[in-house]
Amino acid sequence: MKKKYFLVDEIKEEYSLFALHTALDDFSLAFALNKHLKANFTRIKENLNYNNSSFEIFNWENVKNGIHCSLISNKQIIESKNKTNSNSLFNISEAKKVSLIKSLPDVDYLIKIKHGLDINHTAKVLNKLPQVVLTYIVDDEEIKSKFNLIFD
Repeated sequence: MKKKYFLVDEIKEEYSLFALHTALDDFSLAFALNKHLKANFTRIKENLNYNNSSFEIFNWENVKNGIHCSLISNKQIIESKNKTNSNSLFNISEAKKVSLIKSLPDVDYLIKIKHGLDINHTAKVLNKLPQVVLTYIVDDEEIKSKFNLIFD
């Protein structure tokens, strides 16, 4: 992915952001959203790389209807093997949890809606999904690392 450099004054991107708490993996969630939202989220080949971890992205673009949305994973668990003594009985690996948005560490996935979807209708559909435990609209003041959401 190409590197982009931004001046702080240049960031004026308008979007709505949904936070989702679910136990589903990324492909299952994208399938459920495609089914219930009548969406077409497709996996992007390149992941979003941040803090030595990789976050999956699914995009839904419909130029005819003016829809542009993204489904982004917010959690990544990095396992690293410890160098242990040869006298040790067990090989213990460390697990480190990394979040794309540090101010939302418990959120599993984010849906970034640039334009094209009614926010109230989308919220109703997301709340009706049985696999999704909790969903809500994230306020802009809660996001301290907005640079992480710029990947287009």
